[in-house]
Amino acid sequence: MRLSQLQIRNFRNLKQVDIEPCKGFNLFIGANASGKTSLLEAIYFLSHLRSFRLSHLSDLINHESSRLQVFAHVFANNHDIPVGIRRSRNSLEVRADHRPIRRVADITSMIPVLAIHPDSYKLLTGSPSQRRQFIDWGVFHVEHGFFDAWQRYRRALSQRNAAIKSKQKASYCTIWDQQMDAAAIQIDQQRAAYLSALQPFMQKLVSSFFPQQTVTVEYKRGWKQGESLLDALKAGFERDRKQGFTTAGPHRADLVIQVDGKSSQTAISRGQQKLMVALLRLSQAQCFVQADDRRCVLLYDDLAAELDRENRNKVLTVLEKMPIQLFLTAIEPGQIPASNCRPQRMFHVEHGCVY
Repeated sequence: MRLSQLQIRNFRNLKQVDIEPCKGFNLFIGANASGKTSLLEAIYFLSHLRSFRLSHLSDLINHESSRLQVFAHVFANNHDIPVGIRRSRNSLEVRADHRPIRRVADITSMIPVLAIHPDSYKLLTGSPSQRRQFIDWGVFHVEHGFFDAWQRYRRALSQRNAAIKSKQKASYCTIWDQQMDAAAIQIDQQRAAYLSALQPFMQKLVSSFFPQQTVTVEYKRGWKQGESLLDALKAGFERDRKQGFTTAGPHRADLVIQVDGKSSQTAISRGQQKLMVALLRLSQAQCFVQADDRRCVLLYDDLAAELDRENRNKVLTVLEKMPIQLFLTAIEPGQIPASNCRPQRMFHVEHGCVY
């Protein structure tokens, strides 16, 4: 899969952009605030229908316009598929192959996109929900039944939480407990299987960048190991009633990432955290290519500013060997010495225009 054409209209400071990215290495050069990050953000929006920077979608629309549009040609399985998104302040329209798209999952599965950006370190320092998103991106693209199981679980969880808040008896929650348990088994098994498949890629990359340190990644499923979720829900019912929500289940899962036996949140510097997260994302891309036998899109914003020269060059060496479509940003071409990357294209970004 790759993006063969990209059109952007009124997305943040990008009023009109029309480019044809190559299937390999695409570098966007420009000063700060020229629109480089907005371009990556538009590609991310095309896949996720949300931003990796802003929580309010209406803020993505250029202040001089009433709506934004992102359109692309997606080349996959020898077919060229047109995909378009139109977003106003009150509505969202998504179409692919001339048909309306109703679910985010449908567009995400068609355009698998990963992003590395200045706030990516929050994968380590932020809430468990960010680490669950990291896991679930990979599971979603490998296990086709995962999304349906997650939807079933979320519906049952919502019903159980409503029953708890309305002070219903434990017997009333049994039906939701059973539905949660059935979906949770599938979710947990698929998450564990994915992380097991991901581990070799992570360990190879991490050991080459952190050779003097021991880095471990442990999956915490969200309830006690060796105990069924049904038993955990039953045992925690009174506690859940007091707190007003369900405290056990896959929605409480987490990744514990440690360096030399200590939390990565405190054991390494901010710069090392950014490098660590970049390696986790790169391992995801490598695992995706092997499991799915197709390309994904990787966005890397301001690599030169995020990493020192030595690690920057080592990361570029890794990127050069990956069969993915890559979009990177930099202020000066010399910051990204990627002469070995083929094919490649360089674009210049000035005042919201791309040349």
